Amino acid sequence: MYTFLWYNRAMIWILIVVLLILLYGIFVEPHLMRVKNVVYSKNQGLKLAHFSDTHFTWHTSARRFQKFAKNITENQPDMILFTGDLFDKVDWAKKQDLSSFERILSDLSAPLGKFAILGNHDFDEQNADFVRKILEKAGFTVLTNQSNLAEQLSITGIDDLREGQPDFTILPVTSATFSLLMIHEPDTILQMTHLEKFDLVIAGHSHGGQIRLGNFRLRNKGSKYFDSGSYKISEKTLLYVNNGIGLTFLPIRIGVPPELTYYEI
Repeated sequence: MYTFLWYNRAMIWILIVVLLILLYGIFVEPHLMRVKNVVYSKNQGLKLAHFSDTHFTWHTSARRFQKFAKNITENQPDMILFTGDLFDKVDWAKKQDLSSFERILSDLSAPLGKFAILGNHDFDEQNADFVRKILEKAGFTVLTNQSNLAEQLSITGIDDLREGQPDFTILPVTSATFSLLMIHEPDTILQMTHLEKFDLVIAGHSHGGQIRLGNFRLRNKGSKYFDSGSYKISEKTLLYVNNGIGLTFLPIRIGVPPELTYYEI
């Protein structure tokens, strides 16, 4: 009898703990904001703001992004970078009034410009033109297998690994003193043929696993090898994987709060 009662009490406590974790993951953590600062070097004297994977949809509104936009405005970065997955589903976005999303993205500003690449969720059955036009209307330069020079900083963006047609042989602008590569899926670097030419590689896609408890995390195609934080690829090349802002598949985050990253280079 005593053993039976102890077992029942233990199960009740386990259920309570699981319920509290779920409530936290649904109603608390997705609304947080973690700001990360990454120092590569200070030779360029520039600050870059990086956000990713907004996954705007019914459970992640433009209003939720406002605190990130406010933080970017207050920090006055020299450049703003977005590494894809603007909406969770393009078909959903096409049926909405997107004026609030467009306004908050348009209000972001930086003297060296705003650059973006496309993620796998930015494609519908035809192409990614819908998302591309929204980003361009908001003042972002969308890079698709292109390198752009902003002062002495080379900004390269390649097409999405899963849905696009990426050029793995692309090179930075040769006259630049610092080269940055934007990719959506971090595992893309495994196929890059000239990775050693880039100083900093930034990515998103993984959401840090979105649910991460100790060594357990959800795994996503394209981020099985690199999924969160900094990775020293070589003496020159640093990869940083941003945990993203939004949610996909399940409206829940545990152990990986929404993230905004600043790079000092």
